[in-house]
Amino acid sequence: MDTLRYGFVGAGTIARVHAERLAQRSDVVLAAIADPSEAALAQTADRFSIPGRYTDYRTMVEKESLDVVVVCVPNAYHAEATLAALKAGCHVLCEKPPALNAQQAEEMAAAAAQRNLRLMYGLNMRFQAETETALRYLKTGRLGEVYHATVQMWRRRGIPGLGSWFTTKAVSGGGALIDIGVHILDLTHFLMGQPKPVAASAVTHARFGVDPENYNYLSMWGTPVPGGPFDVDDLAAALIRFENGASLVIQVSWAANTSQGSEIRVMGDKGGLEIQPGTSVKVITEDNGFIADIAPQYNKQDAYAAQHAHLIECIRDPEKCLRTDGRQGVVLQHMLDAIYRSAATGKEALIEIA
Repeated sequence: MDTLRYGFVGAGTIARVHAERLAQRSDVVLAAIADPSEAALAQTADRFSIPGRYTDYRTMVEKESLDVVVVCVPNAYHAEATLAALKAGCHVLCEKPPALNAQQAEEMAAAAAQRNLRLMYGLNMRFQAETETALRYLKTGRLGEVYHATVQMWRRRGIPGLGSWFTTKAVSGGGALIDIGVHILDLTHFLMGQPKPVAASAVTHARFGVDPENYNYLSMWGTPVPGGPFDVDDLAAALIRFENGASLVIQVSWAANTSQGSEIRVMGDKGGLEIQPGTSVKVITEDNGFIADIAPQYNKQDAYAAQHAHLIECIRDPEKCLRTDGRQGVVLQHMLDAIYRSAATGKEALIEIA
């Protein structure tokens, strides 16, 4: 398997982000792409000289001899597209979130395991240079027992595609939490050593997207649809408890009256980490009786490119699949589901994972 044939389900912006990285690799062929929009299909296929062009992804995975499929469609279609690709014998990189709910994520992970195929999710923050640096320090054991973490990601005015599928719960599954909170929740849980979650207590708010006529925005991923729905959260906050006694607090917003930025704090009984994703890492420690901060030096890297490199490595050597496991997506989806259940009921939601 010297060269891997890639196919894409979806021809939008995120598909082009992935294609741009893959096109730089000599061991990859961009073989086929599917999208019901002929305009989007032509735009992306022409840009990357992709020969196989389909308006139905099912036809694509049946007719093309693909090794890997990248799923880049709205959240409601993640499960069906991923399952179709897996059943066709393809490894899959599915964009985040894993699915609309944990049941779908379970089906996806089971299908991959049954066929001995790799299933990775588009959680590229795991592959940022700051994450790699933090992991190296964590492996030294100098944080001691990790017992608490906090993470926040604030957008001041950054609702994506206001009125589009992004803000339609039936298609997206939720708002700020499931769109961008999924990244930081996954990353923080990963840095904590992936303890088993047992409960979540949460609140969500919708204050800005519900008044689109008076919504002044700084940026917008995706195209707004005037008059379209907004029935999701633009802010979420939660406390998650784990079986080992550890805890995690997450706060995330698409829009809020606060400064933009993100930060992860991981606390152990011997040291800590403060991470600004994509920007910096600080080690909180003691040195010979002195309270000290360490600012490690490291080389930056393209997280998307690093993610694809890891997937390809895992396809060729399954023993290296430390970050390419569909079961990790199941646990993540259970946490997302529990946060939304707790927010809806006003009560703590238990998390039961087999």
